[in-house]
Amino acid sequence: MPVVNLRQGHRRSLCVAAVFAAIAGAPRIATPQPWVPPRGEGSVSISYQNYYTLGHYDLQGRPNTNGATHSKAVALDLDYGVTDRIALVVGVPFISSKYTGPPSYFVGGKVTFPGPLDDGTYHGALQDFRVAVRRMFIAGPVALTPFVGGTVPSHEYETQGEAVPGRGRPELRLGASLGVPLDRLLAGASMEVRYGLGAAPPEDGHSSVRSLIDLEGGVRVLPRLDMRGVLAWQLRNKGPLAPELAADEENWPDHDRFILGNFFNVGVGATLVSIGSMDVSAFWMQTVSGKNGAHRARLFTVGATWTFGGAFKVPGL
Repeated sequence: MPVVNLRQGHRRSLCVAAVFAAIAGAPRIATPQPWVPPRGEGSVSISYQNYYTLGHYDLQGRPNTNGATHSKAVALDLDYGVTDRIALVVGVPFISSKYTGPPSYFVGGKVTFPGPLDDGTYHGALQDFRVAVRRMFIAGPVALTPFVGGTVPSHEYETQGEAVPGRGRPELRLGASLGVPLDRLLAGASMEVRYGLGAAPPEDGHSSVRSLIDLEGGVRVLPRLDMRGVLAWQLRNKGPLAPELAADEENWPDHDRFILGNFFNVGVGATLVSIGSMDVSAFWMQTVSGKNGAHRARLFTVGATWTFGGAFKVPGL
């Protein structure tokens, strides 16, 4: 498959990948894209997110309005081609959150009180530094790209309550992405499947291991407009359930730091591919089901991606 087509697939993926990587405190983690930029080329992405936690899902998957928050975030991400097959991704988000829930609520049947930052005003901080390395293998038109990386808290931020920057736990992430251009079926179409495993070191006897599965499809609907749809799942592999953690009185105030929920998200986005080096994108995502304390959330984000070090050729431009 010609390298130029791989570059086109990479460009189509850039904006949605940046959105995923930039979601700070949202109910998922980023999984890298299958296509990588050529050696010495890359992209810089900046995005703004408006993220609403409407409540949570209980153990049985029933929605509630507990612990609602409103968050705004700005994230910066760099994707750089170290070689024609190996790429480095780094990024960090800044997030500001405000608690909008009641003065007390129940989690797993246990009465819970807001944390130190849950005073109804916005509190901002850097979240976690992210880094990943991915290696692309080509088999005809298919790109298979294993990746390894992780996140490290940028500082010791507050983790008790809802309006916090994040979980405050380092996490190792590994997995693979599979990308298939579908131009033979529909011009400008592609499909990507990603699996990521995130594992944090055990803390106070509590493990944290989760799986993330994404299915993403896209198509060029106009000469400069791409549309993409995403289905995303998080599955708890290992970690305490709410009733189990409720018996740990010392760590219960930090329950969001330890509890992992299962959830299913649906998203749709559009990317305006420019003539020059910048693309502009918008993306919306909604949680449609979950359990074990997963957030009931919706997110809207807009962002821009600049390519550098070379030209990503697009037919007709």
